[in-house]
Amino acid sequence: MKNPWLVPISIGPFTDHRLFCFPYAGGSAHVFRTWGPLLPPAVDVIAIQSPGKGSRLIERPCQTVEEVVDGVVDAIEPYLDECPFSFFGHSNGALIAFELSHALRARGLPAPTHLNLSASPAPWTRKPERNCAHLDDAGFIEHLRELDGTPPGVLDNAELLEILLPGLRADFSLGETYRYAHPAKLDVPTTVFHGEEDAIEAGQIEAWQEAIAPRIRMEPIAGGHFFVHSHAERLTGLLSRQLQRDIARTMPSPA
Repeated sequence: MKNPWLVPISIGPFTDHRLFCFPYAGGSAHVFRTWGPLLPPAVDVIAIQSPGKGSRLIERPCQTVEEVVDGVVDAIEPYLDECPFSFFGHSNGALIAFELSHALRARGLPAPTHLNLSASPAPWTRKPERNCAHLDDAGFIEHLRELDGTPPGVLDNAELLEILLPGLRADFSLGETYRYAHPAKLDVPTTVFHGEEDAIEAGQIEAWQEAIAPRIRMEPIAGGHFFVHSHAERLTGLLSRQLQRDIARTMPSPA
């Protein structure tokens, strides 16, 4: 996969399914670096790397959800007919995965077999307390500390932060400028993972059902907003069982 948007985490000798993974705001493809051995061997794990992150650090970051989605569609389109695929997105990554599913439908492209939305309220229920992307540097860094998703060693390194801040700000801007505008529901099987200690309200999680036609599977996980790290084995265990069900459902019938 010679595309900067796509970072292979685990590519097996044979592939029954592909899982495209979308990190949270401030995260990169590195978030999923340990997932390969934790998921079924027949699943290729591909993380999404947006401009301004990781190996693309010096590139201009995307400023809107639409810009990210357009880039991802172009990157994954050549692979959508090769085997069934699904999406996993955490926090802002869930918003991107959701919008990407709408974009694929709008373009007449194959749909994911499953949409896995993690640690995210339904987009239209988001309640940003302030426009974080436009805080001054000191205020923005303090907000990152409060969220507890950025390593303290990064936040205390002024030279590194100078390089990272444009991409971090752009990430927060994605959610703050987003507007939901889809009258039709997605007809995609969906699982919503949510942290039992996360500040997201139960009603905001349950509201996802308003935009998804099939009955959503709700999966509570111990931990706060970043259970993708603190409870990675529990999360990937649940995800593995879902992937195995999807593989069994999409395998061609024997002749």
